[in-house]
Amino acid sequence: MRLLLHSIPSYFLYAFIFFSALQLSAKEKDDTIQSVIHLLDYLSKDYPTAVRDGQIIDKSEYAEMQEFSAKIFNLAKAINLPLESGQSILSSLNDLKTLVQNKAPDKKIKDLSEKVKWAIIKATGYVVTPQNWPDKANGQSLYLQSCIQCHGPKGDGNGSLANGLKPAPTNFLSDSLMTDLSPFEAFNTVKLGVQGTAMRAFTELTNKEAWDLAFYVKSLRFQKQKTDSVSLKKIFDIEYEKTSLKDVATLSDNELMNKLGQETQAERKLQALRIFSPSDKLSQSSLSIARDYLYQTLNSYKNGNKDEARQNALAAYLEGIEPVEVRLKANDPEFTAQLEREMMDVRQGVEKGENSSEVENKINSALSTIDRAEKMMKDEKLNYWLSFFLAASIMLREGLEAFLIIALILALIRSTPRAKKALSYIHGGWITAILMGVAGWFLSDWIINISGKNREIMEGMISLIAVIVLAFVGFWLHNHSHSKKWKEFIEKKVGSQLNSEKMFGLAFFSFMVVFREAFESILFLQAIGLETQSDDQSSIGFGVLAAFALIGLLAFLFLKYSKKIPVRQLFRYSSWVITLLAVILIGKGIHAIQEAGWLSVTGFSTSFKIDWLGIYPTLESQISQLVLLGVLMLLYYLNNYRNRIIKIN
Repeated sequence: MRLLLHSIPSYFLYAFIFFSALQLSAKEKDDTIQSVIHLLDYLSKDYPTAVRDGQIIDKSEYAEMQEFSAKIFNLAKAINLPLESGQSILSSLNDLKTLVQNKAPDKKIKDLSEKVKWAIIKATGYVVTPQNWPDKANGQSLYLQSCIQCHGPKGDGNGSLANGLKPAPTNFLSDSLMTDLSPFEAFNTVKLGVQGTAMRAFTELTNKEAWDLAFYVKSLRFQKQKTDSVSLKKIFDIEYEKTSLKDVATLSDNELMNKLGQETQAERKLQALRIFSPSDKLSQSSLSIARDYLYQTLNSYKNGNKDEARQNALAAYLEGIEPVEVRLKANDPEFTAQLEREMMDVRQGVEKGENSSEVENKINSALSTIDRAEKMMKDEKLNYWLSFFLAASIMLREGLEAFLIIALILALIRSTPRAKKALSYIHGGWITAILMGVAGWFLSDWIINISGKNREIMEGMISLIAVIVLAFVGFWLHNHSHSKKWKEFIEKKVGSQLNSEKMFGLAFFSFMVVFREAFESILFLQAIGLETQSDDQSSIGFGVLAAFALIGLLAFLFLKYSKKIPVRQLFRYSSWVITLLAVILIGKGIHAIQEAGWLSVTGFSTSFKIDWLGIYPTLESQISQLVLLGVLMLLYYLNNYRNRIIKIN
């Protein structure tokens, strides 16, 4: 380690230490600001429980209010507030201390706390809004993990650990307690806890998780009132485009309702905004984030806040469009360039200070293009009957080959003296292989379900692995499986096992013959499943069942009329099906890897594509399909040529 340090120029090392210290100090400053804001909120909310009409009604609470007002002042001094506003803020905090000391009316305490809180937020630039709309489903999951024991499954404060806690856990269903609490205050409580109570600080949660939990807690009171979800959802869809996330996050229910208007629908609007989120309305892709930031841009710009509008417009591109640029470019490079231009027009309109209607027109144009982008990214999957046909064909080929090999083994041992003993080993081997195959299917399905983060990469890699097996393993082995040499190999293998006293080798041979086919089937069926619509997944199951039924029928006919079954023709047709599947999968696999950014994209001037056939307007995906098709045709030719030579000899 010392040698490594000496090998680095000293100025790099000093710079690293300096910037690390700056980063640490910035985090400490943010934590201090958050503590000040949290304590101001706590002071304004709890002061009425300590003092009423100039009289102390709870000595311990009043002592806490005095302690907190002094602590707020001392923490604020440590923040190093800007000179122009810092003196005014500290003066206000000193006044707050005096008001608490003089047992002033709670309205004065609340008004001054609120005023100085927002002055600190403005002076420091402290972020009080989540990066994008919180995920209430994740918030519910976090609540069940961390909060249910004290606050109860319904949020009414009657959890299994609530008995004996003083003060009692908050009842999130209480109108009087929750109506003046904003999600931002709930966020601070989650991150910092509440001193002197059982509410600890959940420092292990990220800011995003804390926001998810805060928004979920705020929704509980409205969940129990939810009567007509459909009409509420429509109200949310309208209000979502009008109301900024900052207002929803930082305003209490009373404040937000005042902003929504005093008409009869205001309460329903509030309920909709607290219950629903854009993830209930839109795809949870980054395009929904871009859309959300554009709405916020328009709101900020109309309200005269140009700096905030500029930041939101930039965030719409950086956090909403840029993460999916590679995917969009893989689908249509020309369209992607158009979207980039429109997002830049929005930013330039804000920068130049154009009138609100011009900026709104540019934002609407960008939103319309984002809608098209969202549709473009929803790749068309294999349709129901094509998935059914491909699944049935794969299962038929693999299953029929396994059956023919097992049938050949059974035919070889029937005339031997140890046939009875050998049969139990052979049947035990292939039955175990089928059971292992079924278990493997469910295991692979589970692995795919828990790998959501890199789904595009996963789809691409599984598709390409399936192509490799199809083209260079499956094709080659299957076309040699019925040759004379393969038959001679089986006869030799079975013969050596029959001569042995222990026939576990025979069971293992039977197992491997069937398990190889089962393993390949799982791989191919999962590749088909990844490219099939979720609503059409049953097509794969029905295709497999149809294949099993047909295999059963062919097995019966084979055992009865073995010489009349056109086995060679069946395998020839299934080989063409495998060729089609391989060409589809390599196109989709390359496309998925391009969407993930692992492979460059060279687009064509036209955007011609057929998703379900794996044909996309990129040079890389189409060349890969043509090369694979050429290789498979060459293999078919060489195989046919080889068979003709064998016949001549």
